[in-house]
Amino acid sequence: MRKSNFLVLCLLAFGVFSCSKDESSSLSKDIDPEGVNLIEDEQIEINAATAGITIDGAQKVTGSPVPTGNLAFSLDYSTQTAFQKSGFDIIFEAPVEFAGAYIQLKDGNGMASSYFDVPLSATNSYSGKIAQNKRKNFLAKDNSTTRKDENTEINVGFSAAIPAGTFCYVICIYDNQGNISQPQEVCVTVESWGGNINLVADWEYVKEVSEGETIKVNEPSCEAYTFDLYCDNGTSKEVESSYCYTINGLDMTFNSNGTYSYTENSSYSDYDYEASQASCELVSSEYESVYTSKGNWAYNEEKGELTLVEFEYSYNEGGEIETYTEEEGELVFSGQIELTASTFILKISDSFEGEVEEYSYYFNKK
Repeated sequence: MRKSNFLVLCLLAFGVFSCSKDESSSLSKDIDPEGVNLIEDEQIEINAATAGITIDGAQKVTGSPVPTGNLAFSLDYSTQTAFQKSGFDIIFEAPVEFAGAYIQLKDGNGMASSYFDVPLSATNSYSGKIAQNKRKNFLAKDNSTTRKDENTEINVGFSAAIPAGTFCYVICIYDNQGNISQPQEVCVTVESWGGNINLVADWEYVKEVSEGETIKVNEPSCEAYTFDLYCDNGTSKEVESSYCYTINGLDMTFNSNGTYSYTENSSYSDYDYEASQASCELVSSEYESVYTSKGNWAYNEEKGELTLVEFEYSYNEGGEIETYTEEEGELVFSGQIELTASTFILKISDSFEGEVEEYSYYFNKK
């Protein structure tokens, strides 16, 4: 009898300890205990926001533009996301007679006291080809998910004075004949930094999975290609080479204050073009680099999306360190993630000439 009671106590104790272990290793149901995501619902005072907005090449004009309605214009979106100290882009398809745009903030009480006159020279042409991040790191495949297959964009910059919250703006375009389109309204959510306590941890890179292929840490990813080598002696010949990229280590940290950092140790192998030209034979080249990125992160709980805005990065190649600062921030990732108590999966879409490839990067919690 005593043995039975002792066994029951042992089983109960085991169950208690097992439950405790399961609870400690599970995701928190309240992902935002500090309520930073709720701040995004607060209205930003539009005149203060107007004062904190910069559009290079634009003029700020008192009053409001008066549409004539004689110029066709429409947007295919009515909401968008912005980021503190970084801002957002307004992307649209402009007609051939496009000469500029008027942008004015508004709220339930009316319009801001001034608007922005953005001439054609202050806009950027956008060919529809998805622009890629050119930095040498694992996020180099990424592109902004807000990009559209359209041809005009206006970059709206934020000062540090614009907080998380919401505001709306109206935009209309004009031509050189005095025609002004009817306004289109868009509401912007300025994301709070942070927003998911389950992501706050130190994470260690494990592997990449792409198109059914798995590449583990310390394993090279290689791509073969053929090109014409033009030699210094005046001859040329077709040669085969391969470019290899290896992630030797990648540690990423998400902090509760909405900051992040990661350090990637990588090695590369390709060919030395000048040495190959001189010898008229393919000469291989190998080097290692350490890339460090620091910035802010935001989590969109409705879409399950993570955004990384980089404000500082550095390279260390051969002992030479170069550090760069992005005052307005660089959007280096915005996309879907999957999260468990012990794993974090970051998903990247890469588009080239109409073909889309999906990459998943797996991290384990340290």
